[in-house]
Amino acid sequence: MGTNDKPGQGEQPAAGEPVGGGSPRREQVERAREMGEHWLGQLQEMIDQAGKTAGPVLRDVAAKAAELAAVAAENAGPVAHKAADVTEHVGDRLAARSKDLAADLRKAAEAARAQSAAPADDTAEPKDDAPKS
Repeated sequence: MGTNDKPGQGEQPAAGEPVGGGSPRREQVERAREMGEHWLGQLQEMIDQAGKTAGPVLRDVAAKAAELAAVAAENAGPVAHKAADVTEHVGDRLAARSKDLAADLRKAAEAARAQSAAPADDTAEPKDDAPKS
């Protein structure tokens, strides 16, 4: 088809086609277009209706969710206090054990230093007593 050709130019009606009516294919396309527009209209109507009815339903759902959140918050308060009390007691015991462990480690480190210092003193004395040449 050239750039100057228009659809339908040069087409001859087939046998059995009405001369002024157009081809069966064009009629099918036109019918399909009309049906599609009709369906789109129905779909738009359904969407509009769903939007009208969904608003109140969504508000009800949101209100119920807010009520549930309030109940959960009220119930969480005492549980949080209990958890804080338990954490405080466990933290105190852990701190006491950590202090005891630190004291034990310091004692062990001092004892190890004292042991390593004692043999050094023993070996230093015989060297001082050795006759000079």
